[in-house]
Amino acid sequence: MDNSKIQLLLNAFSMDVKVDEWKPFGHGHINDTFLIKTHGDSVADLILQRKNHTIFKNIPGMMNNIALVTNHIRKKLMALGEKDIDRKVMTYIADSSNSYYVQDADGNYWTLCVFIRGSYGIEEVTGTAQAFGAGSAFGHFQFQLADLPGDRLIETIPNFHNGKFRLQQFNDAVAANAAGRVNEMKPEIERLLVLADEMTTLQEWLNSGEIPLRITHNDTKINNVLFDDSNNILCIIDLDTVMPGSALFDFGDAIRTLGNTAAEDEPDFSKVNFNREYYKAFAKGYFSESRRFLTQKEIDNLAFSCRYMVWEQTIRFLADYLNGDVYYKISYPEHNKIRTLSQMRYLAILDRNIEFMKEALK
Repeated sequence: MDNSKIQLLLNAFSMDVKVDEWKPFGHGHINDTFLIKTHGDSVADLILQRKNHTIFKNIPGMMNNIALVTNHIRKKLMALGEKDIDRKVMTYIADSSNSYYVQDADGNYWTLCVFIRGSYGIEEVTGTAQAFGAGSAFGHFQFQLADLPGDRLIETIPNFHNGKFRLQQFNDAVAANAAGRVNEMKPEIERLLVLADEMTTLQEWLNSGEIPLRITHNDTKINNVLFDDSNNILCIIDLDTVMPGSALFDFGDAIRTLGNTAAEDEPDFSKVNFNREYYKAFAKGYFSESRRFLTQKEIDNLAFSCRYMVWEQTIRFLADYLNGDVYYKISYPEHNKIRTLSQMRYLAILDRNIEFMKEALK
């Protein structure tokens, strides 16, 4: 990237602005993101991002998702008479043809949105107040979108949390034994397959309509919540994975990360445990917003969703290890094995805490 490339892309979005400086921004591993500092206080700073079209196969569809979601939230905020709306929902910029992306000469897809000044994010929950805030933020995000039909959006990553699809991928990896590691991991394979019938019921409920298809974020980490200088929640960011799914996906995935006392690839399994206080705080925050739209079937299975999301991620890590580490980036040869074993320990701990988790929700 250089100044001329930056200016060329801004021109493609019909942005007549003077750039003071630009720099890489954030800690994402999928897209390339740059903060564009514009000249003068009257012009907002911008976020320019190259979308990874090897991961997201349908960038036009993904950007249509984002436009539908952000415009829906914006209209709701306007109807409520909210102030500072541009700080409470992301603002994406369209080109002259009303497209929310442009392509460069190499076929790369670029998007442009307004940088929300006076905002900050955090990388890790360090207290119950933050856990409550994260739960409230994602619950409110789902509430804002509860009346937007999920079938109007595409799946940016097809079958992302489809347990039946992930199970088939896992069984295929076991059958192929591409890296010759099946015997080594046989006990773990058998333990995960024992849970398969129970875990795939979530997808069966979605297929049958027993639980509704909703619009979900699908990456409910604390670093996707923006706060202002007074620690008030502003909005949810990183909307690339917003697509049709189950509200249970978002709740369970949040607890997979913030409920775990260790990183998902912690090699010292004795450090892996369940933070009950963070769980209670997140659940309280989430339920303060989501109780307005969740069905009883969804409420009854919020605790189950935490176990499901850990099981799903575990079979994905193990499938990649059996396939020879072809999907997830690894830092050492047994990285996916350690991820698998660490997540299996966490899943076992969640099993022991399931009654506590249900009672906390009550």
